Amino acid sequence: MTPISPDAPDTPTDHGHTRELRREGLTTALYVAICVVAALIALPETADPHLPVLGVIWGISIGLALAHWFAFRLSARMVGAGKVSPEDVQSATVQLVGAAATALLASLPVVFLPASLEVGMSLLALSIFISVVGYHVARAGGATRPRALVYALAVLVIAVGTAALKNILSGH
Repeated sequence: MTPISPDAPDTPTDHGHTRELRREGLTTALYVAICVVAALIALPETADPHLPVLGVIWGISIGLALAHWFAFRLSARMVGAGKVSPEDVQSATVQLVGAAATALLASLPVVFLPASLEVGMSLLALSIFISVVGYHVARAGGATRPRALVYALAVLVIAVGTAALKNILSGH
């Protein structure tokens, strides 16, 4: 077996490429989560209890995933001299999986809980997801559990603040 040089390009089985794929999927999942949070908090409080919350969740998620997929493929072709590499296809795939996983997470409360709890519990599920990522980031950086909890809370406040700002700027 030939050792791989540190200067050798990543192959699909390399640790660096796997790390990049995880980052791509998680980035998309977090982005979609923040946008779905923005859409759910923009819903009027007097919304019809039969409001198609699943439609809001999946409409936002699919719309963002398709827009991102289009932009990613176009930029991959530009950088790749007109071609999309197998690594680019893998990146696009994990991005779509990240978006779908986030939509699925937000959908579970809608499927299993009464209509009066759908929006609030979907927001809670997405908030927990965002906070758990923040907690793991802090712990991976060497933070103690209490500091990681504070960091997770700060990440959640920033994510919800970003969603609220998005709504304010768009007039919702």
